[in-house]
Amino acid sequence: MITVQAVGKDGRGVAGVNVQISWRGYTHSTGRTNSSGQVSWDVSSGTGTIYVDSKKVYDGQISGTVSVRKS
Repeated sequence: MITVQAVGKDGRGVAGVNVQISWRGYTHSTGRTNSSGQVSWDVSSGTGTIYVDSKKVYDGQISGTVSVRKS
């Protein structure tokens, strides 16, 4: 399982933002954060790019829980 947590400048989770993982190999996982700023998928780890509200925020290995800053 992969979980992405979108956090604001204050370090707290941001609810209601769109998160997309673009996996190497042209597949995508998309979702919207919950009240804790988290969204999860039942997928294996891998290499990819994470976008928050269409802005690239992370590129690399994705596994477990990844915390990213919403800009």
